[in-house]
Amino acid sequence: MAKNPKTLDPAALTRKLEIARKLNWVCYGGLLLLFAVWNLFLDGSLKWWLLQTIPLLLVLPGMLKQRQRSYLWLCFILLLYITAGIVDVMMPTRGWQHGVLTALSLILFASAMMTSRWQVQLHNSKA
Repeated sequence: MAKNPKTLDPAALTRKLEIARKLNWVCYGGLLLLFAVWNLFLDGSLKWWLLQTIPLLLVLPGMLKQRQRSYLWLCFILLLYITAGIVDVMMPTRGWQHGVLTALSLILFASAMMTSRWQVQLHNSKA
């Protein structure tokens, strides 16, 4: 009997999930570091730093507990960063920070989305 193409190997899902989670943490930390350097050391202010980091910190407890909904909320939050980054990248007077913001936000969006999806698939394959 042929194997259903929709059924995924739990071991493969676990590997994908671990890679995606590591990528999530690298990009998440990169965004927080970018905002700290940008606003506290270059040309920003404490108010802008708080405005940029608080939305990201709202999902941190759920990410630490590896909750699927936290990754979904992170994707919604990242849409704001992606939009702002793309608009600012198109302006000729903007610095390198906007390109880094856009890249990190896009990578984190994709990896958080896939983490959420693979968590559900892994949960369904065990059930």
